[in-house]
Amino acid sequence: MNKKINIGIIGYGTVGSNTALILRDKKVLFNRRTGIEFQVKKICDVDWKTKRGWMPPVTMRTSDYVDIIEDPDIDVVVELVGKFQPAYDIISRSLKNKKAVVTANKFLLSKKLLELLTLANGNNTYLGFEASVAGAIPIIKTIRESFASNRITAIIGILNGTTNYILSSMTEKHQTFSQALDSAKKLGYAESDPYLDISGKDSAQKLAIISTYAFHCPISEDDFLIDGIDAVAPEDIEFAAEFGHRVKLLAIAKRVDNTVSLRVHPALIPSSHMLSDVDGVYNAVYLEGDLFNKILLYGEGAGGKPASSAVVSDIIEIGRKLLIETHFSEKFVIEPEITIQQLDNLETRYYLRFTALDRPGVLAKIADVLGRNSISIASVIQKKENPEKAVPIVMLTHRAVEKNIKKAVSAINRLTCIKEKTQVIRVED
Repeated sequence: MNKKINIGIIGYGTVGSNTALILRDKKVLFNRRTGIEFQVKKICDVDWKTKRGWMPPVTMRTSDYVDIIEDPDIDVVVELVGKFQPAYDIISRSLKNKKAVVTANKFLLSKKLLELLTLANGNNTYLGFEASVAGAIPIIKTIRESFASNRITAIIGILNGTTNYILSSMTEKHQTFSQALDSAKKLGYAESDPYLDISGKDSAQKLAIISTYAFHCPISEDDFLIDGIDAVAPEDIEFAAEFGHRVKLLAIAKRVDNTVSLRVHPALIPSSHMLSDVDGVYNAVYLEGDLFNKILLYGEGAGGKPASSAVVSDIIEIGRKLLIETHFSEKFVIEPEITIQQLDNLETRYYLRFTALDRPGVLAKIADVLGRNSISIASVIQKKENPEKAVPIVMLTHRAVEKNIKKAVSAINRLTCIKEKTQVIRVED
């Protein structure tokens, strides 16, 4: 049996052009493997003057996405325009027209995933979004298919290659944050405006998508604790190493009973942890489940080819389901019993770096404030001695509650012996 699947691509930038090239160059291979002829019928872009790797014939081009979403012969719409609009209009109208949709739009999906999954289900069609998270790493398919029998209990990810490169450079090359950021820009790993990356918001968007899917509950950015990496200093990297840890920007989602906690922030992780050696621009997702215990997915998280690989993977899956003419929209339901943990109730260990005058009794004052807030000290490092200047005092705590840490640090920062804002980094053991 041989079937033809017509595809319309909306957005012909790096990912769009790579997707079209893959479908063109591997057409025979895909046909052999699936019995399906995948045919790109139309491509939409607002700019046809800029040259790409492959310029489709004029007969395939359009500048109006309506030409694709209203074409009755097109089976799959690939949305690669980014931003919220017109992407939301493209996807929702396509699903209502009973067309399958593939998208890499993490910004839109972090806000509208549940709505769009429900829309796909109601119209007996399919929403593929593997490319929206972690590039070529098949995290969504792994959760949906390989771990369908599991309850996911933890997701810990390095989901942003830019920040991972910066922290890796600070660790390995002993660079400052600014030096590492400049290097990332020169190599093309960071945008001219890297705010979304270094603030942690890009990772939060990706974690929102994975967590919504894994935990079957509505999630928004308001549910997150989000901290960026711009305050991480070289001395924090060095002190972390002395404690046997490395600093990584982690996206963390954990389920305990029916409560889910969500956070994105720099974290100290033990050098023995699976994620510790994920360096450079690579991404990784660490999962825990009730049946499989622990697993790590690792690979390229960004770039035209990895993202296009994920897009084409979704297209092939759609084709296979259409081939057997199955009801292929998955049953995705909300688990109403799940609640989101209040951020102030987070409980973990903490790294604290105080900048204090080197005077007798200073450590005792700090310890007294911590003790009055139910915070127990596990380790202390105080190397430098200089009675004339402020010196670092570094501590690792035992498990403590976020609101208690905030209260204690606020009080300590008001002490006359403290000369700079206290650095707080959470620990993920």
